[in-house]
Amino acid sequence: MPKIVSSSTISSSNFDEGQTDQRQKLQIYYCLCSEFLLVIDAELQLLPRRKTDNAIIIDNRQRTYKLTAEAKQPVILKRGEGFEKQYRYHCPRCELLIAYEMKEERKSGHYTYIVDAALTEVQGVAPSSALLEPTEI
Repeated sequence: MPKIVSSSTISSSNFDEGQTDQRQKLQIYYCLCSEFLLVIDAELQLLPRRKTDNAIIIDNRQRTYKLTAEAKQPVILKRGEGFEKQYRYHCPRCELLIAYEMKEERKSGHYTYIVDAALTEVQGVAPSSALLEPTEI
């Protein structure tokens, strides 16, 4: 009977010299506790911001991303004359609030909002905006 040494599959990609590697376009972000949380096809600082809380707006119809934060119970906030229901996502390690959406199913709404200064590009280094005093909006 033959002995099986490995059952692994080998795959490779051949990129033309003129073609750019898609991995170079992806941006990786970490929680302030250094936990890997987000990979996205755009730089967060270039995306638009929400006026109510300065959160970064990710358009779910235009962006490709993977957010590994965990969902918690929804929260209802008073905003102006009305109310807003947020389905919040927290870091699985330190439980810091990372993002929120308006619909229960992930990516089912038009937008995902990343909390201002909750993520960093460099693992273990907080963004400078995380160290500022909160401001009224």
